[in-house]
Amino acid sequence: MSLFRGQGLTLAAVQTQIDPGRREENQARAAELLASAAGQGTDLACLPACFATGVNFPSIRKDATGLDGPVMDFLADQAQRHGMHIAAGVLLSEGRDIYDAAVLVGPAGDLLGLYRRASLWAGERDYLAAGEPLDAITTPLGRIGLQVSYDLRFPEASRRFLGQGVDVIVCVANLFADFSHHVRSLARARAADNATALVFSSCTGENRFVGMPYVGRSCIVDGLTEGVTADDADVLAEVPAGSREGVVTATLYPRQRRKAGAALPFRGDTAATWRTSYIWEGP
Repeated sequence: MSLFRGQGLTLAAVQTQIDPGRREENQARAAELLASAAGQGTDLACLPACFATGVNFPSIRKDATGLDGPVMDFLADQAQRHGMHIAAGVLLSEGRDIYDAAVLVGPAGDLLGLYRRASLWAGERDYLAAGEPLDAITTPLGRIGLQVSYDLRFPEASRRFLGQGVDVIVCVANLFADFSHHVRSLARARAADNATALVFSSCTGENRFVGMPYVGRSCIVDGLTEGVTADDADVLAEVPAGSREGVVTATLYPRQRRKAGAALPFRGDTAATWRTSYIWEGP
């Protein structure tokens, strides 16, 4: 706790290797990395999309879990064990629909928020249902926005967060390496778009159905960085390219950042210029 900066918020981007359909093995790897994140004083640890199962279209219904299923039980147990918030991707079953979803679990093991991915590419629509944009989630850590994978490609998918004063955007991901050359730039752009921090937690491994590896490249970036000359000063931490697994952390000070953000004309200018119900949800 700093007299001038307020309480610190330590974020962790957790990168795991996913073996499709091997839930127990994937969860065991995630548990080890979450323990490492907790040992670094993490307040919010972020796991990749579908971290426990992967997305294998031929077995998607067998792999998907409900909100009362074993993947959610695992996340609740880990959050309670380490006394921290966890954001993670879950292949979610709801009735006849399957969603590529993100959940936010509190340190008491309670579900604080759920987002079903809205941005689907054409090849997924025979297997996955599309969700709707979600408002930022108010937590003791601040206001947190959830995104999943392909959402990162679309500024519109996170634009509502600017008007809602989000403190952190978490994008859980399992993006194909062949189409993800610009992923680092996209993470930086989405953070800058919304004048906030962004955690990009990605996986490695391979989607065997389409024969493509996942990109990794997990990172934490800061869209409020100002007054610096280094080209990548906004990249606070990142898992090195080519790494299979890892944990990187960064500490922010939300109270100080809110003051800095309020002093900028960006939010007001955006409201005046782009006043639509989809893009702008502020006053």
